[in-house]
Amino acid sequence: MDSGHPEVAIFEAFKAVNIRVKELTGMDDDGQSLMGSAMRDDNPPIVFDDLSTETGRNIQAGFRFMFMGAVRGIRNPDAHDQFRPLTDEEAFEELSFASMLMRRLDAAVVTKGP
Repeated sequence: MDSGHPEVAIFEAFKAVNIRVKELTGMDDDGQSLMGSAMRDDNPPIVFDDLSTETGRNIQAGFRFMFMGAVRGIRNPDAHDQFRPLTDEEAFEELSFASMLMRRLDAAVVTKGP
């Protein structure tokens, strides 16, 4: 991390995930509540897999919990407190996680939106 401030990049990356879900769904909610509603079990606006199968439903729930946890456990602390110092390895892991979530949104089926 050349800037010496990877925490800012991570905060912005997870803000971008939140904004992207809002844009895809047209929902006004935010954070954990947004992720829970956008990726819910019944008639979700964002679908990650075939919900007619148990495996697909497990994938849907698993990613819902990952998105909910990401905004609550990674984005929110940085939004409300001073950035916590991270090693380069931790910073790359968190940025990679944000990238993986964005990639899953790229591949998802959006059933509702603007």
